[in-house]
Amino acid sequence: MKKYGIIAVLVAAVAAAGVWGWSALTGRDDSMASSLPADVTMVGRVDLKTLVLDYGLDFADLKDLLFSANKDEKTGIKFQTAAYVFASQGYFGGIVALEDDNDFEAFLKKQGCEVEEQRGLRWAVIENNVLLGFDDDRAMLMGPAVGSEQDALRNTVATCLKQSDSESGKQSRIYKLLEQRKEPVAISSNLSALPKKLLSEYLSYLPGDLSLDDLDVMAGFTAQKERLGLSFAFSSENESLNRQMDKVDKIFGQIESSLVRTTPPSPLFHMVMNVDGEDLLERLREDKTLRTGLLALNMIFDLDMVVKSIDGDVALTCPEYSEELPSLLFQAEVEDDKFMKKVNDWNDAPTKAMGVNFYSQDSHNAMCTVAGMPVYFGTHDDRLSISNTEALVKADAYADVKAKMADEMKGNRLFAVLNVDKLRPVVGQYAPESQQFLDLFDRLTLSVPDVREMRFELVTREGVDLLQVLKEKVEE
Repeated sequence: MKKYGIIAVLVAAVAAAGVWGWSALTGRDDSMASSLPADVTMVGRVDLKTLVLDYGLDFADLKDLLFSANKDEKTGIKFQTAAYVFASQGYFGGIVALEDDNDFEAFLKKQGCEVEEQRGLRWAVIENNVLLGFDDDRAMLMGPAVGSEQDALRNTVATCLKQSDSESGKQSRIYKLLEQRKEPVAISSNLSALPKKLLSEYLSYLPGDLSLDDLDVMAGFTAQKERLGLSFAFSSENESLNRQMDKVDKIFGQIESSLVRTTPPSPLFHMVMNVDGEDLLERLREDKTLRTGLLALNMIFDLDMVVKSIDGDVALTCPEYSEELPSLLFQAEVEDDKFMKKVNDWNDAPTKAMGVNFYSQDSHNAMCTVAGMPVYFGTHDDRLSISNTEALVKADAYADVKAKMADEMKGNRLFAVLNVDKLRPVVGQYAPESQQFLDLFDRLTLSVPDVREMRFELVTREGVDLLQVLKEKVEE
């Protein structure tokens, strides 16, 4: 095997080394974190033991997948212990635990690496610019560096391998944020550690009193047989930003799932949040551009009165894909429907001049035409419904109660679901090569439990085992 693949091999070896007996192990061993540099700006954790247990893997199948050519490969790596990756002073690095340093040295030599002993540690250089140092307990690599820079880095690695918890990056804010993540694969980083090229187009949007050093981001990955999860969160000690986020937090409450009964079954797309209309209106008016837009809309109808009546869950639903204008349904819990009595009053001269006409059908239902296109709206049981399809506004509760979806969304600040199966027509027409992907998954969900965190989940179709699919692809 070529030396340039040694880093990938180390990662794979951690998984392969412990494909038996893992089910008897519980808890996370974070002892390798004591070798993190004190000035880390990014830390990632890979806890393969927990990842495997969460997935419920057949360990023999995992070993066959990773090392089909040599199932008895000895790496010397201790699989039970979480591995770490990090960024520090412009370098990237990683730390893994060893259960047999001699086996690890033999493994390195087998990959074509020369190993030398110096200052009580053993060293190897990968691809001329990545320095690897190890003792009988752990291995640490850092780079890229060459020449005198690599010599200086050798001192850093030697210090980190021998330092205590109190001297390490375990005391940093970045690591403490990582500890809050429960996912087996997680990362925590200050935005200043990320390449500026990735952020250049967004930097201009940062307020004047906010810099990249003020923002920390976290991410986590989980894998189970029926779903894959990816979470993102951010944290900041900037008081101005936190005040703004607290204002947003005040607007959106926890979803109560009260609109599930009147949501069309198995929609293509469904998004729910919980809103305090008065707080939302106040927040929108703080922006000059939005305030101007609100004034213009209020010339057509009493938008303020409608928004202020909203208090509870609001939902936007697209029942089916359509190449033409699709049917859309907006629903909202309202405290009252006094605005319905003013529908006929909205037909004044400015409104008609803009091509908008309102028609009251009865005390609870009305419609308007915008440039000749109909929009229906009505209130039923403290619920406002608006749609371009009349049947959706006047529909009673559906027999499909969607209890599972209600449980998934309840308690979140925002929840959205995309029905992957109903994407088949458009994917088949424009991206037929992606059909195999649709065969694996049932839906994609977005959950926002807090204004500072979001989680995406890809839920598999019933009976699909992603590991088995991966194994078949490797064998092809």
